[in-house]
Amino acid sequence: MESPDLMLFICLAAPLSMMLFVFKGKSRAILGFLLTGIFMCLFAGEIDGFILSRTNLSVRFLTVNVTPIVEEILKALPIVFIAFLIKPDRQFLLEGAIAVGVGFATMENACLLLNSSVALSVGLTVARGFGAGMLHGVSTLAVGYSMTLASKDKKLSFTGTVAALSTAIIYHSIYNILVQSKYPALGILMPILTFIPIVLALRRKSKA
Repeated sequence: MESPDLMLFICLAAPLSMMLFVFKGKSRAILGFLLTGIFMCLFAGEIDGFILSRTNLSVRFLTVNVTPIVEEILKALPIVFIAFLIKPDRQFLLEGAIAVGVGFATMENACLLLNSSVALSVGLTVARGFGAGMLHGVSTLAVGYSMTLASKDKKLSFTGTVAALSTAIIYHSIYNILVQSKYPALGILMPILTFIPIVLALRRKSKA
C-alpha cells in the first residue's frame, strides 16, 4: 500500500515544482527552500516512524526527546550548507530559513489533517496552523540568523552552529511538551508570542 504522506507530498510538491521553471533569481531560490522544507518534513516523518517501529519508545517520549532533534537538524542542513558554501547576504539567508520552516510546517499540518483520527474544529485547526507554522518559522529563523554571524567569523563556525541548533531543539521540545500537556493553549501561544517580536525586531534592524 502506498504511503499517504508520500502521496500528499507529491500533491503539494508537484504544482510548486512547476513554478521553478517560471520564477527566476531570488524568487526561484526561495521557492526551492520552501520545497526543501516540505521534503524534509516527509523525510523526518520516515525517520521518526522507523525509530518508533524499532524501539519501545512511547509516542510522547519520541515527540519530546527525539523528534525535535531529527526535525531541527534536517531543517538546518540546507541553511548551514548555503551559509558556508555560498555565503549569501543576510536577508537572503533569513528569508530562505523561514521558507524552509514554513514548507516544513505546511507538510506537517497537511499530514496531521490526513492522519488525524480525532475530529478537528476550525478553531483548533487555525490555532494548530499558526502555532506549528510559527514554531518551525522561529526555529529555522534563529538558525538562519546565527548562520549570518557564524559564516563570517571562523571562530563561531562550529560553536555558533551547535548553539543555534541546540536552542532550536530545546525550543521545539518545550513546544511539544506544552501542546501535549493539560494546557495546550500555552504551547500554541509560545511560538506566536516569540515569532511576532522577532520579526518586528529584524524588520526594524533591516531598515536601520
